[in-house]
Amino acid sequence: MISRLQVLAASVIATVLVALPTMGVAAVDPYPNGCVSCHVLDKGKGVDDRLSVGLKEWTAGKIEPGLLAKSKAAAPAGLTLKGKHPVADDSLQDIPGACLDCHDAGSKKAPPFVRLLHLVHLAGGVNNAYVTTYKSDCMHCHKLNTQTGEWSMPSAPEK
Repeated sequence: MISRLQVLAASVIATVLVALPTMGVAAVDPYPNGCVSCHVLDKGKGVDDRLSVGLKEWTAGKIEPGLLAKSKAAAPAGLTLKGKHPVADDSLQDIPGACLDCHDAGSKKAPPFVRLLHLVHLAGGVNNAYVTTYKSDCMHCHKLNTQTGEWSMPSAPEK
């Protein structure tokens, strides 16, 4: 016998599946490598959004005020950020996997990756390129395995 809870759960799952962006069912994922699929050098637009460029600036203490504010907001209680990132060039071979060495969910020495990246990518409305260009589509970063229902976050080297 099917309970009301099972019917409700099936209804919620069906609603979520219908609401998933079309990229989730597309044959080819245009952003298979997560972060490094979007953070690229775009010679046509004259824009270099590679994370190595940002990291080099942050390591030199040159951080955009808005990014510093979001970093501080995502930082664990008691941590004071001064706007300078430690040298982490070795992390560029495995983005974002290697970033989690310092930015894991329980980090007390750096803003946890999940909190920081969701603030950076999903807050700011029309002043946020992820919101305007990528329409805040979670599936550009998070990948759904349609066979198991599990979500993952791909990690890859910067190109």
